[in-house]
Amino acid sequence: MDKQLLEESLTLVDLPDSGLTVRFYDILFERYPGVKPMFQRDTRVQAEMLRTAVVSVLDHLEDAEWLTTNLHALGKRHASLGVTRPMYTAVAECMIAAMSEIGGEAWTPAMTTAWEEALGAVATIMLDGYPDEATAEVATESGAA
Repeated sequence: MDKQLLEESLTLVDLPDSGLTVRFYDILFERYPGVKPMFQRDTRVQAEMLRTAVVSVLDHLEDAEWLTTNLHALGKRHASLGVTRPMYTAVAECMIAAMSEIGGEAWTPAMTTAWEEALGAVATIMLDGYPDEATAEVATESGAA
């Protein structure tokens, strides 16, 4: 992964007051209204937690042990909330859409590719943290079983 490009592109789109992640949730709920009941009415707290998580992952991108430990735990928590494999794809799509929108003409295809790769890797590690029963349910739901 291109850590420098990820950091530079995040700097480009990281708005004050968690504006990037607030916009992400707006797009997520517009495109996938069925996930909205999984969240509190006011997503600002969730947006700040997501922003913190994104920054933390970038800060530890070269620390496989930290990534595995923390993202497995986060995956386990998401499994308990009913988050499915297709939802990870939707999240990546909507996050990149928010980044592209905010970045405007300065946002490049290389940035999109870097974030697709990074968010895909994060999703894989989080899904690896799912309990075996949840993993089987996720695989069955996505047609992988």
